[in-house]
Amino acid sequence: MKKIICSLLLSLPLGVGAQTLYDVTPFMDNDLTGTSRFISMGGSMGALGGDISVMGTNPAGIALYRRSDFSFTGSLNFNNTKAKYNKTSVSSDYASGDVESMGAVLANKMNDGGSLKFLNVGMGYRRKNGLSREFEMAGPADDGFSQQYVIRDLYDNNPFDLGSIDGYSYSDFYYSWLPLLATYANIGDVDGNLITTPDGELIYNPTDIGFIGKERGGVSEVDVNLAANFNDRIYVGATLSFANVDYSTENLYYENDEIGEIYSIGNYNHIEGTGFSVKLGTIIRPFQYSPFKFGLAVHTPTWYSLKSYSYADIQGPFEDFYDTRDWDLYDGELRTKSKFRTPWRFSASASYTIGSAVALNAEYEYADYSSAKFGRVGFSGKNAQNEEIKYNLKEQHTVRLGAEFNLNKNFSLRAGYNYSTAPFRKDAYKSMYNMPVTSTSTEYINRFDREAVSLGAGYRGKMFYFDMAYVLQTQEADFYPFADPEYYNSAAEVEFTDHTITATLGIKF
Repeated sequence: MKKIICSLLLSLPLGVGAQTLYDVTPFMDNDLTGTSRFISMGGSMGALGGDISVMGTNPAGIALYRRSDFSFTGSLNFNNTKAKYNKTSVSSDYASGDVESMGAVLANKMNDGGSLKFLNVGMGYRRKNGLSREFEMAGPADDGFSQQYVIRDLYDNNPFDLGSIDGYSYSDFYYSWLPLLATYANIGDVDGNLITTPDGELIYNPTDIGFIGKERGGVSEVDVNLAANFNDRIYVGATLSFANVDYSTENLYYENDEIGEIYSIGNYNHIEGTGFSVKLGTIIRPFQYSPFKFGLAVHTPTWYSLKSYSYADIQGPFEDFYDTRDWDLYDGELRTKSKFRTPWRFSASASYTIGSAVALNAEYEYADYSSAKFGRVGFSGKNAQNEEIKYNLKEQHTVRLGAEFNLNKNFSLRAGYNYSTAPFRKDAYKSMYNMPVTSTSTEYINRFDREAVSLGAGYRGKMFYFDMAYVLQTQEADFYPFADPEYYNSAAEVEFTDHTITATLGIKF
């Protein structure tokens, strides 16, 4: 099946744009973020409501406010990544602090005696998806396993005169930049061949390979909400969300032999942009004398306008170093624009309270990642990338559970659980043959199911309140330095372990 898809993609035109499926998939995710109360309950408050963070899940939850509210939440994040490749394990750690969320709700009681009891307005900021992390893998290379074969195949797919390449080869966006860089750095190019000898053997056969990566930034959202309470039985709400993307990656791939480094390729990419979406929701208390409630919510896609700034460099076996920003190559950063649309999201939730002592909530969310789409980049369509999305991504299912136990009128304990299935298919891969010709970053990572367990506690005074939360999030993944049809199972086994501590200070008035 993989070979058939490769053949189909080879027939599609290559674009100039820099964004690929693996660049934008993180923008579709939703981390467990928000206020400490929301986080400690696993993000499961879709039918309970009454928290600023529900603006981003079920907007109707703001209608349950009877007093105005303002809160600020900060976080400390500790990320650990372990990668095991050919029995060699490497661990990477990264710590950061961030503004998790802040926002306000103005509760407006209606005194006209009608069915509309409250008409509330909310506005908030939240860290939708934090992507800062560091990653490293290294290990012995399997016999014949080398990125050089990918470079050679890209050259064979669209060959050029090895002896007469120049800066115009980059500016015309016709030849793949990977073999162009390899030729400049003298990787191969013996007897008129690139990478291999005339009999097909590698000129430089690696004994080990490695990868070092750094990610910074992520996605944040500003929410504007309007919610209404009808007879304390029906609650409706709408949120207009404005997203901001600020995401950078730096990575270095290298191959060594017995003498030392054969070559290394560095890739640098910064993506920034904005987007917007609409979220609609309702909460219904169907039985007059029962605290049971159920909620429904739908999120439209987020429509992104993205810009990327990227460049690459290479150091060859004879210390030859070239940077695509050099005046005799591309002469500057590659700058591109694109449009991208995330999938629709649908959720259902149910809650039950036992007096003022216990509050319980369960929630389910569905999103079909394969329905995401690129728009256009300049004059170039994104058909190849959209075909890749359909083939590599699938439906995601998320379950959230939350519980709050009020020890007395001032102190509470909370616990939550959050589980999301993998958006990637088992055989998902990144084919360089349908990437833009400017793509020089061959690596990709397929993440599996994600699980988070959270705990928290809170204090409520007459006006001020203070909450804290702790989250342990784990996820496994397969990391591939490149896709090779013969060696596509040669992946590093990756374990992500994230510890997050948050604190919220708020006032109700």
